[in-house]
Amino acid sequence: MASEHKGPGFRVALAAVAAIAAFSAYFFLWRDPGAGQVTSGPEAGKPASAAAPPAVAPVVGAAVGSEASQRTDLTIADLLRNAGSAVNERRYIDPPDNSAVDFYLLVLGRDAKNAAAQEGLRELFPLATGEIEQKINAGQLDDSHRAIDLLGKFDSNNYTLTILRNKLDLKKKQMDREQEKRDQEKALATNAAKNATAPATTAPATAAAPAAAEVKPAAGETTPKPAATSAAAVTNATAVAKPAPPATAPSGETRAAVATSQVAPRYPADAFRSRQEGWVEVAFTVAADGSVKDGNVVTANPPRLFNAAALRAIAEWKFLPRLENGQPAEQQVRTRIEFKLPDR
Repeated sequence: MASEHKGPGFRVALAAVAAIAAFSAYFFLWRDPGAGQVTSGPEAGKPASAAAPPAVAPVVGAAVGSEASQRTDLTIADLLRNAGSAVNERRYIDPPDNSAVDFYLLVLGRDAKNAAAQEGLRELFPLATGEIEQKINAGQLDDSHRAIDLLGKFDSNNYTLTILRNKLDLKKKQMDREQEKRDQEKALATNAAKNATAPATTAPATAAAPAAAEVKPAAGETTPKPAATSAAAVTNATAVAKPAPPATAPSGETRAAVATSQVAPRYPADAFRSRQEGWVEVAFTVAADGSVKDGNVVTANPPRLFNAAALRAIAEWKFLPRLENGQPAEQQVRTRIEFKLPDR
């Protein structure tokens, strides 16, 4: 048979053909379908395994930019986290657009009934208003006005904000008066300096007056007689020695007492929990030193619930006392303090 004539060489060649066929089948059937493809454009020349790294989501932190366009991608959860960070860092109302109040207001802008933002703003109110009062006392009027308007976006009718607005207005008037007084004092000092130099211009005229003649002692006299002083010399000496007439004192100011610090009353815890509102009408005396004394409750609604809080608050109020012809005097004051909860 023909197979009997086939030698070892034939079997080796047959094995080689089988190996080549098996390698070809593996290459075409099991290779990566994307391998060897040609890429055009900017990725040309890169190996297929060098894929672009996955995009990394930005980390939300406290240092978010102030532009609204940089916050449109933040979720409500992101804004609440930023608000919490701002509270921990005591950034209640500052810096502008990056404070706790700003972040909570952004949340309410998207979800007006968000409970977390509403509760956060209610807890921030006493902290933020205390900081505003410090700014007013320090004369930072622009910052105070901005902060009051910011809190007013949450509760524009809040009684504490009403007090702060009044205090801000009074502080501005006080600063204006103080500046006017400084200007007047400066003008008076300038005039006084001019008047002080006026006698120096008359000195030569005095020196030009005829001098008294020297009198020699007569025979037998040991002491010379005083020389007669000329009438012109006497006149000039009198003119120089005569003091200037005193300036006419300005008439004293008369005005009512002006509040400079009105501490907001603390809301009683029981009334806050029961969501109860009311008012207290108080009467007190502004003493000549600007302090408050003899405070008492005239009437209240509901009775007694807010009395103690109102009296504690007015005891810390400060005033510029009433003036009568420039002299401090006492004044009786009667006012109503309202206790109003922020809108939910």
